[in-house]
Amino acid sequence: MSKEIQNDLLDCMLTVCQNHIKNEISKASFVSVIADETTDVSSISQLVVVFRYVLSNGQPVERFWGFTNPPGHDAKSIAECIQASLEKVVAKPEKLISQNYDGTNVMSGQHAGVQAFI
Repeated sequence: MSKEIQNDLLDCMLTVCQNHIKNEISKASFVSVIADETTDVSSISQLVVVFRYVLSNGQPVERFWGFTNPPGHDAKSIAECIQASLEKVVAKPEKLISQNYDGTNVMSGQHAGVQAFI
């Protein structure tokens, strides 16, 4: 199997998983976003987004949403990537009850970090 076919297959699987997550979140009362950012040795920033919510049976779950590459290392760039993920999943902004960020002050600063932009 060629690398292109493998990537297409992985993209299809991600789409199926993300549609399942969207469906679960649409039925959930609340949702939390969890994000972490890291920079690799070639100075490329990678952001992971995870959603946490409670299923209709009362079971709390954490679901991996995806990786993105923020255009910059500042709080605004990272917040825009997280916001783009949220807009795909959360129809009502008031459903977002918690933001959890790890890493540097750019991520977690209450007044100038990502939280201030979301």
